[in-house]
Amino acid sequence: MKVAASPQMNSKTVRASVHKVGLVVDPHFGERLAELAVQFHVWIVATAANVPKAEQFWQDEVPGAASDSLATGITLYEADPQESPAEICVRLSEELEAHHGEFAHDPPWSEIEVYGVSLSPELESVFRELGATAFESTIDGFICRRSTAG
Repeated sequence: MKVAASPQMNSKTVRASVHKVGLVVDPHFGERLAELAVQFHVWIVATAANVPKAEQFWQDEVPGAASDSLATGITLYEADPQESPAEICVRLSEELEAHHGEFAHDPPWSEIEVYGVSLSPELESVFRELGATAFESTIDGFICRRSTAG
């Protein structure tokens, strides 16, 4: 799988009680991207509407962006146009765990906020396998949470 991360990527970690990650499967999300990317790290599908907004974010000096590029920032990922938003979400769940889970980030993710697909029993099952214990539907998708307390 081909992914492009912010040019400022590094291995520093940030200690905090919450590590939130965004997953955007909405091909037309672009305008809202920068607002989220200063709050938490966002993985977003590489489309004509989303790529320019990610590139602009990387070029700008963004007030409030953390020095830990896994805490805030943007990762673009490729998706097959035939892939459904739910299929993308399932496929990327392991990637999110690999980059933001207990072996990659301290603290590991405690929330994943998904945009562009509704919570389904299949998606709930996928995120439960990663340790999620609570789910909340939102207007744009859903949030899954897990406890990261030792």
